[in-house]
Amino acid sequence: MKSCPGCNASYGLREIIYGLPDGPVDEARYAIGGCCVSDNDPTLRCIECGWEGVNVNNAPGLGKELRMAELQDISKMSDSEIDSYAKQIWRKLAKPKKGSDDGNSKR
Repeated sequence: MKSCPGCNASYGLREIIYGLPDGPVDEARYAIGGCCVSDNDPTLRCIECGWEGVNVNNAPGLGKELRMAELQDISKMSDSEIDSYAKQIWRKLAKPKKGSDDGNSKR
């Protein structure tokens, strides 16, 4: 989407990011959506008119997707066991979904 459906501004659309940013947010590209996240949150906001909507490129199977993993209690693990476990979880979360383009395919 190149312009806002609410006011037709070509410069007002921002992708909404949720959660607590770990640093300054580039407000030329993003709008802050807050820390509470639900299944039907908007993904785009117009900073000119306040319109909010969903970016169709955020739909499941089109690139961006939510990945989840059930976590174990690490309170009784040693530091090396925690490191190993963290790497294992990271590999599960970072692994491309079968049949999807992870953006790193060689052509």
